[in-house]
Amino acid sequence: MAWHWFDWVVILLYFLIMFLIGLWFSKRTKSTNDYFNAGARVPAIVTAMSIYATALSSISFIAVPASIYNNSWVLGMAPLGIILIIICVAAIFVPFFRRLKVTTIYEWMGSRFSYSIRLLGSLSFIIFHIIRMAVVLYLPTLAMVQALPNLNPMVVTLLVGLFCVAYTSIGGMEAVLWSDAIQTLVLLLGAFLVIIVGFATVGVGEGFSILARDNKMITPDFFAIDLTGAKQTIWAMIIGAFFGSIYQYIGGQDIVQRYNTTKNEKEAQKSLFLNVPLACTSSIIFIGMGSACYIFFNSGKAVLPEGINGNAILPYFIMDYLPIGISGLVIAAIFAAAQSTVSSSLNSVSTCMTKDILEKLKPDLSDKFKLNFARASSWIVGLISTLLAVRFLNGGQGDMYLYFQAITGLLGGPIASVILVGIFFDKVNTVAVWIGFAASTILAFYLTDPAKIVSMLIPAYSKPPVFEILVSFLIIVVGVVVSLIASLICGKPKKEKIENLTYSSLMKK
Repeated sequence: MAWHWFDWVVILLYFLIMFLIGLWFSKRTKSTNDYFNAGARVPAIVTAMSIYATALSSISFIAVPASIYNNSWVLGMAPLGIILIIICVAAIFVPFFRRLKVTTIYEWMGSRFSYSIRLLGSLSFIIFHIIRMAVVLYLPTLAMVQALPNLNPMVVTLLVGLFCVAYTSIGGMEAVLWSDAIQTLVLLLGAFLVIIVGFATVGVGEGFSILARDNKMITPDFFAIDLTGAKQTIWAMIIGAFFGSIYQYIGGQDIVQRYNTTKNEKEAQKSLFLNVPLACTSSIIFIGMGSACYIFFNSGKAVLPEGINGNAILPYFIMDYLPIGISGLVIAAIFAAAQSTVSSSLNSVSTCMTKDILEKLKPDLSDKFKLNFARASSWIVGLISTLLAVRFLNGGQGDMYLYFQAITGLLGGPIASVILVGIFFDKVNTVAVWIGFAASTILAFYLTDPAKIVSMLIPAYSKPPVFEILVSFLIIVVGVVVSLIASLICGKPKKEKIENLTYSSLMKK
């Protein structure tokens, strides 16, 4: 079915609702506490849906079903590892973070180690999320131009990016949380509609027969032990997802910031435990959408165009084969997946720029000035990410999910190791943690070779055969182990660097 004007109506209505949410909550955003922490007045269920929407970006919504289409169900099992980290964070880390009473996790890093470590963590987060926002803006734009080639992709990217900045900057964290909750419902509805339409083309029984015929469900390598990436196995997926999510749930300001948006510790834990069934739902929709697309295009009902980008398979199916109105709703769901991530990233990046950088340079500024600075920084960072998304459109990418996992390992893994060491190992001082960070960063560059830097420095370099989703696992382990070894030489930290700043000292009260 061709794209219809009514689909545009559905999308425009969705955008209008999101903007009105921003306007509504702008009336309640009077201080930096409102802007950064939503005044700690948001219900646990809303925070839970916001955490879920932030983690489930358009990277996952589009790229994981594409990988399942091309391979098997194994990548859809990654949420099982995320469930494990959610339970650990709710039980162990949320009480610790709530009792610290800091706005950013990097404030604690500064107190536990030094301001240089705090700045390092904050800048790493900012750079990571500039890249992340660019990726999640790139993918929904791809969805639009795939089926509507007359659209200018640059214009689409700019409009979507600027729209996200607008309602985030005016409404603050409360607008982000409530809009994320609505976006969660939209993207789940859109996902299930794709699954229903795809399986309905031949029937559920015949659909599973096609998947089994082509070995697209549980492959012979499904339970194999292989960490190189030569075989995609469930064990590599679970381990990789667990360690790959550590940075996001304990070191990423976008999610850690939400632990302080509820009225108490119990509600914050509840918001995370509510993410367990949502994570299970992720596996269902990822596997379901990838399988539905495979069934549809391999049942004789339709054929994919030659040379179509893997990340464009789902958008192509949505735009060309879903009923009128449903296409618009599902494209709105893809935009919802993107916007939930972008809005969260913008707010948390502006938080870091205000609390970790501005307040250190100018500690005597008024709260009103800091609020205006936070809003302005959202606009600047949003524009930078939007321009980077245009760069992705011009250059293209392969398997975007695995590409992003490598970026997460590079920028997030070393910081995650610093946080883990700082929380749980009282005898590690600043010098030792710097040594551990340096070791994990060197390993990260060696494993990922960003922008071919290692290849230029070492002509004989060959990228190690490590599955991208396991990169964070290796980097974090090396960072922690080297820090502990270095602490045997560097000595113990001063008492003020430990008291009420480590798990053993803070949680004993």
